[in-house]
Amino acid sequence: MAKVRIEPWRISLDGPVSDYSESLFAVGNGHLGMRGFSLQTPKRRPYDHAVFRAGFFEPIRPGVTDMVQLPDALGLRVAGEEPAEVSQELDLRTGVFTQRWRGRTVAVEAQRMASMADRQLLCVRLTLTALADTQVRVQSAMDTQVCNLPVHDDQMVEETQTVRLLEPVRQSGRELVMRAVHTGRELRILCDAPEETRAALRAGERLTVEKRVRVLLDAEAANPDAPDPWGENAAAWEALWRDCDIRLDADERIQGALRYNIFQMLCANAPDDPGVSIGARGLTHGRYKGNVFWDTDVFLLPFFCWHRPGAAQNLVRYRLDRLDAARALARRQNLCGARYPWMSGEDGSEQCESWDIGLCETHITADVAYAADRYREITGDGSLDGALSQLYLETARYWLSRFTWEPGKNQYSSFFVKGPDEYCGAAVNNTFTNYLARHNVRLALRHAALDGEERGRFKHFEEHVALLYDPQRSLYLQDELFERLEPMPDGHAQGEPLYKSVCFDRMQRYRALKQADLVQLMVLFPEDFSDGEKRAVWDRYEPLTVHDSSLSFGIHALLAFRLGLEEAGWRYFERSLCFDLGDELGNTGREGIHMAALGASWQALVYGALGLWSDGGELRLTPRLPPEIRGASLCVYHRGRRLRLTVRDGEGRIEQEG
Repeated sequence: MAKVRIEPWRISLDGPVSDYSESLFAVGNGHLGMRGFSLQTPKRRPYDHAVFRAGFFEPIRPGVTDMVQLPDALGLRVAGEEPAEVSQELDLRTGVFTQRWRGRTVAVEAQRMASMADRQLLCVRLTLTALADTQVRVQSAMDTQVCNLPVHDDQMVEETQTVRLLEPVRQSGRELVMRAVHTGRELRILCDAPEETRAALRAGERLTVEKRVRVLLDAEAANPDAPDPWGENAAAWEALWRDCDIRLDADERIQGALRYNIFQMLCANAPDDPGVSIGARGLTHGRYKGNVFWDTDVFLLPFFCWHRPGAAQNLVRYRLDRLDAARALARRQNLCGARYPWMSGEDGSEQCESWDIGLCETHITADVAYAADRYREITGDGSLDGALSQLYLETARYWLSRFTWEPGKNQYSSFFVKGPDEYCGAAVNNTFTNYLARHNVRLALRHAALDGEERGRFKHFEEHVALLYDPQRSLYLQDELFERLEPMPDGHAQGEPLYKSVCFDRMQRYRALKQADLVQLMVLFPEDFSDGEKRAVWDRYEPLTVHDSSLSFGIHALLAFRLGLEEAGWRYFERSLCFDLGDELGNTGREGIHMAALGASWQALVYGALGLWSDGGELRLTPRLPPEIRGASLCVYHRGRRLRLTVRDGEGRIEQEG
């Protein structure tokens, strides 16, 4: 695989288009996203040339939906030419993706963008330069042959069956209308390019052909056309970067990788629409069916809280608006209150088809409550207080019904649960889960209207929930079983992910972690634990973690920075920062960009190396920069104020802006 060149405002790659480059060069505007496929090369598979619309889902099996792949309406190709000497680059400043190639008689520059100024709009333009006197023919097309590839939740299953979710209704002139096969939702695609452009070019002469594609769903009305969509898009990106850029005094490769990660988070977010959230792969791939995980709440939301508080509010509202669905899920599981699903579909229903994960990973419910509370802390926004108090109350009621009271031990215990570490089996008293559940109940005690009886039950839970702690070692224990498991044999943790070579039955009996578990807990509640307790967790669990998850490296970097472990912090930070740029797990091409890794790398830098934190409305900046980063500057929003944060020579400065 060719090596990606990373510059402060650009990434580039030489060589043919591949699944990997398609993921890497995906662009979007939060409503529409498209992979970096070649406009010149025909589809090899019916699910190639992927384009997605946020919030557009369709059933593929009873109770299971998938994010619909849209038809490729971007088609704009030069007839009779085969691409050679291909190069690709992404301009992070403007969101414009460019592919350059040479054919037999022309050199071609193909550019595309998803407009940040008009989120219905995708734009493509070809600039042809004649290598000799020639006749050129540029053809525009809209491909109606599109399928989904519904990848199964079980990563050991190689899914090859395609599913057709759209059928053409009519195509007349420059309009294509398609209908969802199950729900009947209507998709309209408007295109303003002529079907064919012919020109005679002398050597050195240029021809530019442009195509604008407008994507409309249901009864959505078309926005007015702008005279200069490329310029308006550039201006919109400029405004975004004023809020979101982080300027580093560091190697340009680090600066560029950081901006790339911020860029992809912005591409995945529809800031003005609470009806959609951010799926595990954003709009870069259909992996996990476009569903929403705790990745969004815990790993991505903090970035938006600090840089785009309006967008953050809508991400919180997405969860609030699906509280009824969470109530229904709890009832189906014979429980009280509200349980948020492990994989949230468009309507908030549970979409996980893997029974052990879907049932065991209960911590998502407390994660949602935690993230909403952090939103309130950072932004100071009180407009959602009434709705949030209901969320805290209903999720707290879930926990009281999900735990088991053990009179002999005088404690509430959780059975059949998994924390973030998915390699553990169905555990008893996972500390991460229990701690988050207690925090969730405390939020209800603090913010919800409770009668005396219910308040008493909540207080009793708060005081008696099981938390496994070894005072001799100042060490929190992962769960009741972990220390009794077999040690990991030498060699298994090297190379490809463990689940590729070891069956789950065997793997769950090893004392090995897929990803951060208690390390994650230390990061979420930095004020609750002493440095000694954090270091004990690090020393015990870091050597046992194989990092087979995109969520892991950044969280380890964060804690390492907070503990002053500069070398370890930097090592993990680099791997998190370049998780997709370096194709860390070898699956970026076939699964898309790992959104959680983007957010985790931002947190590692901002919460870890820069030491930003807000507690009780008090803002703190306690930097612990590694030698590789000499300084940093960024703008954040905190409780209605726009602030400039500057870190230099180990000192942090906070100044009001504007």
